[in-house]
Amino acid sequence: MNLFTADVGQGKVHVYDSGNDVFHGKLPEENLINLNIEGLKRGDSLVVECAHLRESHRFTLAQPFNFDELTQLKENAKEKGITLLLFPQKSTPKARKLAGVKADEKTDEVDTKAIANFLLKDRSAFYALKEFVPTRLTDFQKKNNSVFDYIVECNGDINPAKSSEYGLTKKYDYEDAVSKWIIKYGLKITEYLNGDLKLIEALGLKIDKKGTLKVDKPNRIYTLVHSILRPNGELRVRHDVGLVPNWKYIKAHYLGCKPYHMNQGVAASNYKHWMRKAVSEYAYPGKKNAGTSDFQVGMSYEELTKLKKARTKVDKMTQTIWYALRKMIVEDGLR
Repeated sequence: MNLFTADVGQGKVHVYDSGNDVFHGKLPEENLINLNIEGLKRGDSLVVECAHLRESHRFTLAQPFNFDELTQLKENAKEKGITLLLFPQKSTPKARKLAGVKADEKTDEVDTKAIANFLLKDRSAFYALKEFVPTRLTDFQKKNNSVFDYIVECNGDINPAKSSEYGLTKKYDYEDAVSKWIIKYGLKITEYLNGDLKLIEALGLKIDKKGTLKVDKPNRIYTLVHSILRPNGELRVRHDVGLVPNWKYIKAHYLGCKPYHMNQGVAASNYKHWMRKAVSEYAYPGKKNAGTSDFQVGMSYEELTKLKKARTKVDKMTQTIWYALRKMIVEDGLR
Protein backbone atom coordinates (compact mmCIF):
# COMPACT_ATOMS: atom_id res chain seq x y z
CA MET A 1 0.00 0.00 0.00
CA ASN A 2 1.29 3.44 -0.95
CA LEU A 3 0.07 6.66 0.66
CA PHE A 4 -0.92 9.66 -1.47
CA THR A 5 -1.98 13.00 0.04
CA ALA A 6 -3.87 15.68 -1.85
CA ASP A 7 -4.75 19.34 -1.44
CA VAL A 8 -7.18 21.40 -3.50
CA GLY A 9 -6.90 25.11 -4.17
CA GLN A 10 -7.33 27.81 -6.80
CA GLY A 11 -8.96 25.40 -9.23
CA LYS A 12 -6.11 22.89 -9.09
CA VAL A 13 -5.25 19.65 -7.30
CA HIS A 14 -1.86 19.02 -5.70
CA VAL A 15 -0.81 15.44 -4.90
CA TYR A 16 2.15 13.96 -3.07
CA ASP A 17 3.21 10.36 -3.76
CA SER A 18 4.96 9.46 -0.49
CA GLY A 19 6.24 6.07 -1.65
CA ASN A 20 8.18 7.60 -4.52
CA ASP A 21 8.69 11.03 -2.94
CA VAL A 22 7.14 12.75 -5.98
CA PHE A 23 4.97 15.87 -5.88
CA HIS A 24 2.42 16.44 -8.67
CA GLY A 25 1.37 20.09 -8.53
CA LYS A 26 -1.41 22.03 -10.25
CA LEU A 27 -3.29 19.09 -11.74
CA PRO A 28 -6.77 19.74 -13.22
CA GLU A 29 -9.54 19.16 -10.67
CA GLU A 30 -11.06 16.42 -12.82
CA ASN A 31 -7.89 14.39 -12.28
CA LEU A 32 -8.93 13.95 -8.67
CA ILE A 33 -12.50 12.95 -9.53
CA ASN A 34 -11.25 10.46 -12.13
CA LEU A 35 -8.33 9.41 -9.90
CA ASN A 36 -6.06 10.12 -12.83
CA ILE A 37 -2.93 10.43 -10.72
CA GLU A 38 0.43 9.08 -11.82
CA GLY A 39 1.53 6.09 -9.74
CA LEU A 40 -1.82 5.60 -7.97
CA LYS A 41 -2.61 1.88 -7.98
CA ARG A 42 -5.14 -0.60 -6.57
CA GLY A 43 -4.67 -0.98 -2.84
CA ASP A 44 -3.27 2.52 -2.34
CA SER A 45 -4.72 5.13 0.01
CA LEU A 46 -5.47 8.72 -0.96
CA VAL A 47 -5.92 11.22 1.88
CA VAL A 48 -7.63 14.58 1.25
CA GLU A 49 -8.48 17.38 3.69
CA CYS A 50 -12.13 16.83 4.67
CA ALA A 51 -13.17 20.41 3.82
CA HIS A 52 -12.36 19.91 0.14
CA LEU A 53 -14.63 16.88 -0.22
CA ARG A 54 -17.86 18.51 0.89
CA GLU A 55 -20.59 19.52 -1.55
CA SER A 56 -19.85 22.92 -3.09
CA HIS A 57 -21.83 26.07 -2.32
CA ARG A 58 -21.63 29.65 -3.50
CA PHE A 59 -20.02 31.07 -0.36
CA THR A 60 -16.66 29.29 -0.63
CA LEU A 61 -14.07 28.10 -3.12
CA ALA A 62 -12.70 25.50 -0.72
CA GLN A 63 -15.35 22.97 -1.80
CA PRO A 64 -15.16 22.97 -5.63
CA PHE A 65 -17.08 19.75 -6.33
CA ASN A 66 -20.84 19.22 -6.60
CA PHE A 67 -22.57 16.18 -5.15
CA ASP A 68 -22.61 14.30 -8.47
CA GLU A 69 -18.86 14.77 -8.83
CA LEU A 70 -18.26 13.57 -5.28
CA THR A 71 -20.45 10.53 -5.92
CA GLN A 72 -18.47 9.80 -9.09
CA LEU A 73 -15.23 10.08 -7.12
CA LYS A 74 -16.49 7.50 -4.62
CA GLU A 75 -17.55 5.15 -7.42
CA ASN A 76 -14.20 5.53 -9.17
CA ALA A 77 -12.36 4.77 -5.94
CA LYS A 78 -14.42 1.62 -5.41
CA GLU A 79 -13.87 0.46 -9.00
CA LYS A 80 -10.11 1.11 -8.89
CA GLY A 81 -9.60 -0.27 -5.38
CA ILE A 82 -8.43 3.02 -3.89
CA THR A 83 -9.16 3.86 -0.23
CA LEU A 84 -10.27 7.49 0.11
CA LEU A 85 -9.67 8.93 3.56
CA LEU A 86 -10.41 12.33 5.12
CA PHE A 87 -7.83 14.39 7.01
CA PRO A 88 -9.20 16.88 9.59
CA GLN A 89 -8.39 20.32 8.21
CA LYS A 90 -7.63 21.78 11.61
CA SER A 91 -4.88 19.18 12.05
CA THR A 92 -2.82 20.42 9.11
CA PRO A 93 -1.06 23.17 11.15
CA LYS A 94 -0.04 20.50 13.68
CA ALA A 95 1.36 18.31 10.88
CA ARG A 96 3.37 21.29 9.57
CA LYS A 97 4.68 22.04 13.05
CA LEU A 98 5.80 18.45 13.60
CA ALA A 99 7.55 18.54 10.23
CA GLY A 100 9.51 21.58 11.39
CA VAL A 101 7.75 23.94 9.00
CA LYS A 102 7.26 27.54 10.07
CA ALA A 103 4.02 29.43 9.47
CA ASP A 104 5.47 31.59 6.69
CA GLU A 105 6.75 28.52 4.81
CA LYS A 106 3.28 27.15 3.98
CA THR A 107 2.77 25.94 0.39
CA ASP A 108 0.62 23.25 -1.25
CA GLU A 109 3.67 21.00 -1.54
CA VAL A 110 4.65 21.59 2.07
CA ASP A 111 1.14 20.75 3.29
CA THR A 112 0.81 17.48 1.35
CA LYS A 113 4.27 16.34 2.43
CA ALA A 114 3.69 17.34 6.06
CA ILE A 115 0.40 15.41 6.20
CA ALA A 116 2.02 12.33 4.66
CA ASN A 117 4.95 12.56 7.08
CA PHE A 118 2.55 12.83 10.01
CA LEU A 119 0.41 9.86 8.97
CA LEU A 120 3.36 7.62 8.16
CA LYS A 121 5.04 8.27 11.49
CA ASP A 122 1.90 8.30 13.64
CA ARG A 123 0.06 5.19 12.54
CA SER A 124 -2.62 5.59 15.19
CA ALA A 125 -3.56 8.89 13.52
CA PHE A 126 -3.70 7.17 10.13
CA TYR A 127 -5.99 4.39 11.37
CA ALA A 128 -8.26 6.97 13.01
CA LEU A 129 -9.04 8.69 9.68
CA LYS A 130 -12.62 8.47 8.44
CA GLU A 131 -13.38 7.02 5.02
CA PHE A 132 -14.91 9.42 2.51
CA VAL A 133 -18.69 9.21 2.04
CA PRO A 134 -20.42 11.75 -0.27
CA THR A 135 -22.79 13.90 1.77
CA ARG A 136 -25.38 16.43 0.71
CA LEU A 137 -24.66 19.94 1.99
CA THR A 138 -28.08 20.08 3.64
CA ASP A 139 -27.45 16.79 5.48
CA PHE A 140 -23.99 17.95 6.55
CA GLN A 141 -25.38 21.26 7.82
CA LYS A 142 -28.25 19.58 9.66
CA LYS A 143 -25.84 17.31 11.51
CA ASN A 144 -23.31 20.03 12.28
CA ASN A 145 -25.74 22.85 13.06
CA SER A 146 -26.95 21.01 16.15
CA VAL A 147 -23.35 20.73 17.35
CA PHE A 148 -22.69 24.38 16.53
CA ASP A 149 -25.82 25.49 18.42
CA TYR A 150 -24.77 23.33 21.37
CA ILE A 151 -21.33 24.98 21.48
CA VAL A 152 -22.85 28.46 21.19
CA GLU A 153 -25.23 27.70 24.08
CA CYS A 154 -22.38 26.37 26.24
CA ASN A 155 -20.29 29.47 25.66
CA GLY A 156 -23.24 31.77 26.26
CA ASP A 157 -23.78 30.03 29.59
CA ILE A 158 -20.18 29.96 30.80
CA ASN A 159 -18.98 33.43 29.77
CA PRO A 160 -20.74 35.36 32.59
CA ALA A 161 -19.39 32.91 35.15
CA LYS A 162 -15.85 33.17 33.81
CA SER A 163 -15.79 36.93 34.25
CA SER A 164 -16.81 36.43 37.90
CA GLU A 165 -14.35 33.63 38.71
CA TYR A 166 -17.19 31.13 38.39
CA GLY A 167 -18.82 32.27 41.62
CA LEU A 168 -16.33 30.18 43.59
CA THR A 169 -14.19 32.93 45.11
CA LYS A 170 -14.96 35.79 47.50
CA LYS A 171 -13.86 38.40 44.99
CA TYR A 172 -17.19 38.62 43.14
CA ASP A 173 -20.79 38.58 44.28
CA TYR A 174 -21.95 35.98 41.76
CA GLU A 175 -23.70 32.64 41.93
CA ASP A 176 -25.68 30.36 39.67
CA ALA A 177 -27.00 26.81 39.79
CA VAL A 178 -23.60 25.39 38.86
CA SER A 179 -21.57 27.23 41.50
CA LYS A 180 -24.22 26.56 44.16
CA TRP A 181 -24.19 22.86 43.27
CA ILE A 182 -20.41 22.71 43.62
CA ILE A 183 -20.49 24.40 47.02
CA LYS A 184 -23.33 22.13 48.20
CA TYR A 185 -21.91 18.84 46.99
CA GLY A 186 -18.14 19.37 47.20
CA LEU A 187 -17.62 16.73 49.88
CA LYS A 188 -20.06 14.37 48.21
CA ILE A 189 -17.98 14.52 45.04
CA THR A 190 -14.98 13.11 46.91
CA GLU A 191 -17.13 10.15 47.98
CA TYR A 192 -18.19 9.47 44.39
CA LEU A 193 -14.51 9.59 43.43
CA ASN A 194 -13.75 7.03 46.16
CA GLY A 195 -11.39 9.44 47.89
CA ASP A 196 -8.88 9.25 45.02
CA LEU A 197 -6.64 12.27 45.68
CA LYS A 198 -5.29 12.39 42.13
CA LEU A 199 -8.81 12.66 40.72
CA ILE A 200 -9.92 15.10 43.40
CA GLU A 201 -6.96 17.42 42.75
CA ALA A 202 -7.30 17.05 38.98
CA LEU A 203 -10.87 18.30 39.33
CA GLY A 204 -9.54 21.40 41.08
CA LEU A 205 -10.37 20.53 44.68
CA LYS A 206 -7.87 20.54 47.50
CA ILE A 207 -7.81 19.27 51.06
CA ASP A 208 -5.78 21.59 53.32
CA LYS A 209 -3.74 20.63 56.36
CA LYS A 210 -6.80 20.97 58.57
CA GLY A 211 -8.70 18.49 56.43
CA THR A 212 -10.96 21.14 54.96
CA LEU A 213 -12.02 20.76 51.33
CA LYS A 214 -11.55 23.86 49.21
CA VAL A 215 -11.96 24.82 45.58
CA ASP A 216 -8.39 25.36 44.40
CA LYS A 217 -8.95 25.63 40.62
CA PRO A 218 -12.46 27.03 40.00
CA ASN A 219 -12.24 26.84 36.21
CA ARG A 220 -11.71 23.06 36.27
CA ILE A 221 -14.59 21.96 38.48
CA TYR A 222 -16.99 24.56 37.09
CA THR A 223 -16.22 23.56 33.50
CA LEU A 224 -16.92 19.86 34.10
CA VAL A 225 -20.07 20.34 36.19
CA HIS A 226 -21.27 22.94 33.68
CA SER A 227 -21.14 20.29 30.95
CA ILE A 228 -24.02 18.51 32.70
CA LEU A 229 -25.84 21.29 34.56
CA ARG A 230 -26.77 24.68 33.10
CA PRO A 231 -26.55 27.90 35.18
CA ASN A 232 -30.37 28.04 35.27
CA GLY A 233 -30.54 24.60 36.90
CA GLU A 234 -31.64 22.64 33.84
CA LEU A 235 -29.79 19.59 32.58
CA ARG A 236 -27.56 20.31 29.57
CA VAL A 237 -28.78 18.23 26.61
CA ARG A 238 -27.80 17.66 23.00
CA HIS A 239 -29.78 19.78 20.56
CA ASP A 240 -30.37 16.94 18.13
CA VAL A 241 -31.77 14.23 20.43
CA GLY A 242 -32.66 16.19 23.58
CA LEU A 243 -30.67 13.89 25.88
CA VAL A 244 -27.70 14.40 28.20
CA PRO A 245 -24.64 13.50 26.07
CA ASN A 246 -22.25 10.64 26.66
CA TRP A 247 -18.52 11.14 27.23
CA LYS A 248 -17.58 10.78 23.55
CA TYR A 249 -19.82 13.73 22.62
CA ILE A 250 -18.57 15.83 25.55
CA LYS A 251 -14.93 15.14 24.77
CA ALA A 252 -15.31 15.99 21.08
CA HIS A 253 -17.60 19.02 21.18
CA TYR A 254 -17.65 20.49 24.69
CA LEU A 255 -14.01 19.94 25.64
CA GLY A 256 -12.89 20.45 22.04
CA CYS A 257 -10.64 17.39 21.76
CA LYS A 258 -11.59 16.69 18.16
CA PRO A 259 -10.70 19.10 15.33
CA TYR A 260 -14.26 19.72 14.14
CA HIS A 261 -14.45 23.40 15.03
CA MET A 262 -11.76 26.06 15.18
CA ASN A 263 -13.20 28.21 17.98
CA GLN A 264 -14.88 26.08 20.60
CA GLY A 265 -14.75 28.68 23.33
CA VAL A 266 -14.15 28.88 27.07
CA ALA A 267 -14.95 25.30 28.09
CA ALA A 268 -12.59 23.82 25.50
CA SER A 269 -9.88 26.34 26.38
CA ASN A 270 -10.23 25.63 30.10
CA TYR A 271 -9.66 21.96 29.43
CA LYS A 272 -7.17 21.78 26.55
CA HIS A 273 -5.00 24.78 27.42
CA TRP A 274 -5.22 24.76 31.21
CA MET A 275 -6.45 21.62 32.94
CA ARG A 276 -5.01 18.94 30.63
CA LYS A 277 -1.61 20.65 30.39
CA ALA A 278 -1.35 21.21 34.14
CA VAL A 279 -2.44 17.71 35.14
CA SER A 280 -0.29 16.05 32.45
CA GLU A 281 2.93 14.37 33.58
CA TYR A 282 4.66 15.20 30.29
CA ALA A 283 7.29 17.94 30.04
CA TYR A 284 9.02 18.77 26.77
CA PRO A 285 12.85 18.52 27.07
CA GLY A 286 14.16 21.85 28.29
CA LYS A 287 10.84 22.83 29.87
CA LYS A 288 10.73 23.07 33.65
CA ASN A 289 7.21 21.71 34.08
CA ALA A 290 4.46 19.89 32.22
CA GLY A 291 2.07 22.82 32.33
CA THR A 292 3.96 24.63 29.58
CA SER A 293 4.26 21.66 27.22
CA ASP A 294 2.54 21.44 23.86
CA PHE A 295 3.32 20.55 20.25
CA GLN A 296 6.64 22.08 19.25
CA VAL A 297 8.09 22.98 15.84
CA GLY A 298 10.27 20.04 14.81
CA MET A 299 9.12 17.90 17.75
CA SER A 300 10.32 14.30 17.36
CA TYR A 301 7.73 11.58 17.05
CA GLU A 302 9.21 9.89 20.11
CA GLU A 303 8.33 13.02 22.09
CA LEU A 304 4.94 13.22 20.39
CA THR A 305 4.21 9.67 21.54
CA LYS A 306 5.10 10.62 25.12
CA LEU A 307 2.93 13.74 24.92
CA LYS A 308 -0.06 11.83 23.54
CA LYS A 309 0.31 9.08 26.14
CA ALA A 310 0.30 11.64 28.94
CA ARG A 311 -2.70 13.46 27.47
CA THR A 312 -4.61 10.20 27.08
CA LYS A 313 -3.98 9.49 30.76
CA VAL A 314 -5.46 12.88 31.71
CA ASP A 315 -8.42 12.28 29.38
CA LYS A 316 -9.08 8.93 31.09
CA MET A 317 -8.94 10.61 34.49
CA THR A 318 -11.32 13.30 33.30
CA GLN A 319 -13.67 10.67 31.90
CA THR A 320 -13.79 8.97 35.31
CA ILE A 321 -14.48 12.29 37.01
CA TRP A 322 -17.13 13.23 34.47
CA TYR A 323 -19.07 9.98 34.83
CA ALA A 324 -19.02 10.39 38.62
CA LEU A 325 -20.50 13.89 38.23
CA ARG A 326 -23.03 12.60 35.70
CA LYS A 327 -24.13 9.85 38.08
CA MET A 328 -24.55 12.37 40.89
CA ILE A 329 -26.54 14.88 38.86
CA VAL A 330 -28.45 12.78 36.33
CA GLU A 331 -28.83 9.28 37.70
CA ASP A 332 -28.95 10.00 41.43
CA GLY A 333 -30.74 13.34 41.05
CA LEU A 334 -28.53 15.34 43.40
CA ARG A 335 -29.60 18.83 42.35
